[in-house]
Amino acid sequence: MRVLRPMLAIVQGEVVVWPAALAGLAVAGASLLIGDKRGNVTVDVAMVSMAAFLFGLLLAFTIVRTRERLALVQDLVSKADSSLLSIHQMMDVFGASQRDEIRDLVDGHLVDQIDYRLVDRFRANESHLRLTNAIYALNPCTTQEEAIYNELVVLCTAMSADRGLIEAAAAQDLSPLEWTGLLLLLLVLLSLLAVLPGGTLLGAAVVGILAGALITLIILLRKLDRLRWRERVTIWEPATRLFRNMGRDPYVPREVITAGRYRPRGLVRVVDYPDPYPERSTKVVTVENLGD
Repeated sequence: MRVLRPMLAIVQGEVVVWPAALAGLAVAGASLLIGDKRGNVTVDVAMVSMAAFLFGLLLAFTIVRTRERLALVQDLVSKADSSLLSIHQMMDVFGASQRDEIRDLVDGHLVDQIDYRLVDRFRANESHLRLTNAIYALNPCTTQEEAIYNELVVLCTAMSADRGLIEAAAAQDLSPLEWTGLLLLLLVLLSLLAVLPGGTLLGAAVVGILAGALITLIILLRKLDRLRWRERVTIWEPATRLFRNMGRDPYVPREVITAGRYRPRGLVRVVDYPDPYPERSTKVVTVENLGD
């Protein structure tokens, strides 16, 4: 299990430095071992140029596509969070029992969304339906409540539409065929780079640095594809502010904190998941003070 965790972290794009460094050292070492035992230099250079062109073209197109997908998902998630905060605030005009019920449902829905990955947002549909059904069932008694009720219904409709868009955008990750093509081109390019220097120390160092840079780009692409790129400032910090604005303690999985992906401050509801994903019925939530 201890051996599998580092490998899983590499596959998921969680670590960058040491995979890139190891790849660079491996290519540089292979270059020194091969030395001048190579074929025609002109042919090798032509093959490297062709492989680099194809790899760069495919990588650039894929990064642009995944960045656009990530930006769309982040925008939709921000809109959904804003709608939930608006619902929480607009419930001020209603009675205490209705206000507290809806606000608890808003908190429960946010918690439910955090429990699951963005690509599995449909698993939080039950809490979404509980929230929207409770809002639709409100019984406004005054003119002010009637006006707010109409706004709440509009927000619920928009939230339902945004959920569908989030699920559709999050599901458009790179296919195994696309990853296979990229990784094959990467392997060919790294192999050709190792042959070019002809055994010189400077050449081996240069191709080693190039190899590390290529691995870093692939890991960046993996983070973009898994919607993990800059997640601290685009997901966890906004979610923390949202909980604080609603008068609730932030809700953060312990695995996110221990992995260094985000470390909140103050009182935090830290959740542990004893069972493998997506089983969440056995989760354990503890309120912890993580400092100022």
